[in-house]
Amino acid sequence: MKPTRILLAASAALLVALPAVALAFVKPLRVVAPSLMPGVSCPLPNICTDNVASLSEAQQLYQDGYTHAANAVGPFQRAPRMVFCTTSTCADTFGIGRRAAEAVGNLGLVIAPRGWKTYYVTHELIHFRQAEVLGNYAVATRPGWLIEGMAYALSDDPRHPLGEPFEQWRSRFEAWHATLGTRDLWDAAKDIR
Repeated sequence: MKPTRILLAASAALLVALPAVALAFVKPLRVVAPSLMPGVSCPLPNICTDNVASLSEAQQLYQDGYTHAANAVGPFQRAPRMVFCTTSTCADTFGIGRRAAEAVGNLGLVIAPRGWKTYYVTHELIHFRQAEVLGNYAVATRPGWLIEGMAYALSDDPRHPLGEPFEQWRSRFEAWHATLGTRDLWDAAKDIR
């Protein structure tokens, strides 16, 4: 076999293997293909769960969170995929750890058992929307007061006060947001570095 063919064959094998390796070792990325995980099914295009008996509750949380987030931060470019876990085993499959929920950029969201509340779902949907508008890199690198502060403030999280630094970030975002007047939220957010 010629060296060029060997290189092409190796490159093709790597391209085929890379997604499987990523799903195996980077648990949050599993939100891209949740139905490949043991015990998780996707009975609806954008809703997956480890317990189909809880589907109607998951649908209601999805709809309530989606409506609230869209009203707060604008319409989504596409309907996010959400995995609703009813067990810690399911949440651990996606690497949630102790968190109530997690948005994995603009790839999808995972809701842990304790995250089945509208404000948690809304919070993570706001992060998803941030990734849609600002980009995944920006969400990871912009100031916490903008990214987390926005999610806490606009999700109407009822917990007051939050632990620090989250309460300070929410307050700073609320103060900044109040100064926008008629300026578009996302245009203003893009200027924050």
